[in-house]
Amino acid sequence: MFDRDTRDTRDTKDSNTPIKSFPNLSNGEMVKGEVKIKEGITTPPKPYTEGQLINLMKTAGRFVDDEEDSEILKEIEGIGTEATRAGIIENIKENGYIEIKRNVVSLTKKGEILCEVIEGNLLSSPSMTAKWESYLKKIGEGKGTQEHFIKNIEKFLRATIEKAPKAFSDSNVEKAIQEQKELSYIANCPSCQDGKIVDRKTFYGCSNYKNGCKMTLPKKWFGKSLTKTMIKKLCEKGRTNKLKFTNKSGKKFYAYLILDNEENKIMFEFPKAT
Repeated sequence: MFDRDTRDTRDTKDSNTPIKSFPNLSNGEMVKGEVKIKEGITTPPKPYTEGQLINLMKTAGRFVDDEEDSEILKEIEGIGTEATRAGIIENIKENGYIEIKRNVVSLTKKGEILCEVIEGNLLSSPSMTAKWESYLKKIGEGKGTQEHFIKNIEKFLRATIEKAPKAFSDSNVEKAIQEQKELSYIANCPSCQDGKIVDRKTFYGCSNYKNGCKMTLPKKWFGKSLTKTMIKKLCEKGRTNKLKFTNKSGKKFYAYLILDNEENKIMFEFPKAT
């Protein structure tokens, strides 16, 4: 066994600092090395900003192992286009899969559920875009048909939908979904008392609607957007804090919103004059 000094003490700009380099070694030669363990604390990767997420979509080919798929994604500049990438992210955000606060993107519980369900599926890989683009190119060259393309997509989606329930049963997704539902509840329904008031995108409504509860609340009232906090106070306390409104002539006024329990309607309550 040979013990070699791996330092090369050639002169540098700083003559007191030797340059460390490997010595010349021959095949089968035994060398002696010193191994040290360095203790430290790992840190999680920094979250992406919205701009970085768009860039990741553009350079998605870097994350694909298949060389052909990677080249296709480089050629078409990844997922989406310059005109659609921001819209894709906005759509994901509006559907509750991600949150963007102070330009930092974070995954919601709903997003985690989706990722777990499609893990290992082509839907979770940029390769899906590459394969679709590859066949679209064949259609353009007259080597493929639109009917075959659509039929394959339909077949793929059907298979994915059939496999999804198995993914649910094989994990803690069902529990996570229930937790997500509970987080999305705004308040107990003041009408039927059994259901929960939830956000239904265009309005607020009772989760017990299938059993006949018709409790609904608008997302806008007299031109003012009604937030979940306002709806929660309406349902639990019967009134909101004092709010500022603007009438049709542009004049501003202040009023409370109250809930008529008999009619399940919102009404104004004006502050008493002092």
